[in-house]
Amino acid sequence: MIYFDNSATTKPYEAVSALIAEAEQKRFANASALYRPAVEAEEGIKAAKRAVAGVLKCSPGEVLITSGGTYSNNYAMFGAAEARRRAGKRIVISRVEHPSVYACGAALEERGFEVVYAAPDAPSFEAAIDSATILVAMMLVNNETGQRLPVEQVAGVIRRKKAPAHFHVDGVQAFGKISLSVDALKCDSFSVSAHKLKGPKGIGALYLRKGTRLKNLLYGGDQEGGRVPGTYNSPAAAGFAAAVALYQKEDLARFERLRARFLARAAALPFLQINSPADGVPYILNVSCMGYLGENVLHFLESREIYVSQGSACSARKGRERSVLGRMGLDEATVMGALRISFGIENTEQEVDALMDALAEVPEKIQKRYKDV
Repeated sequence: MIYFDNSATTKPYEAVSALIAEAEQKRFANASALYRPAVEAEEGIKAAKRAVAGVLKCSPGEVLITSGGTYSNNYAMFGAAEARRRAGKRIVISRVEHPSVYACGAALEERGFEVVYAAPDAPSFEAAIDSATILVAMMLVNNETGQRLPVEQVAGVIRRKKAPAHFHVDGVQAFGKISLSVDALKCDSFSVSAHKLKGPKGIGALYLRKGTRLKNLLYGGDQEGGRVPGTYNSPAAAGFAAAVALYQKEDLARFERLRARFLARAAALPFLQINSPADGVPYILNVSCMGYLGENVLHFLESREIYVSQGSACSARKGRERSVLGRMGLDEATVMGALRISFGIENTEQEVDALMDALAEVPEKIQKRYKDV
């Protein structure tokens, strides 16, 4: 099997899976209790906070353990909007956000907020943000194209406009893979998910700047000061911490080599269009097989045991109108022919060659849909 869908999820480290299995049997106590086994279980929570804080260069006390990126994003969006409702009702969101941020916009509009969906560039945010803007959201790395968004510049816009805005950054596709500092980003919150870097599913984190107030989404427990109620998944948290430590030792320069190999081979395939920006992150590439349906190409590759995606697993079945590429203004043939190739640390240049050899067969194996392309 050749797996190129690492932006959707990654295969956990064997050591992480083993650690979680051991913790579930030996450190299974409720981490919120006061007796010794609970204190041992709580160490997994503390370890995860230290690991996340080390990458983000913040205090462990500013890290909340959550069920993953979706909860982190929803909590930041709804919690910040409701906490600042008296200061204004304007919210500005990048139009290329992940569904766990973008879909919050419609729900917030139903609650009476004014939501502006801006192009992912600083001038568009400059035009959209005003003195009544209470929430701004922009992801750091786009999960579909690998575009690195101008988060630092937008933080400067918020300050210049003197907006009372909470600035949220979806950092799920960036965490652990590029150099980060939440102080440099000037954000108020930053979301993280463990399973994007060979950790377990169902566990993540939210950086929340000290002193920042969010209105709760859920109620019923004192975990994380009542902000993320519910019994801690301490075994998964321990696995999260271990995955972060292991991933930081990886040779991430391999992504550059894999991207270079792909682009060199792609130059010989005239029907293959590169949709990702040249200065995007090296581990996510979006391409379109012009004239063909991406879904058909995906299944053709699957028959060779090569696995890619058509984009975010949270929106891949929703069609052009819900896709990031569609919201970027790309034409139907480009959107419907699109594939996302996302590299992982196990991928090799030989696997890239196998992918490109298979793609080279597309013109003879798959019928065109768009005859004019």
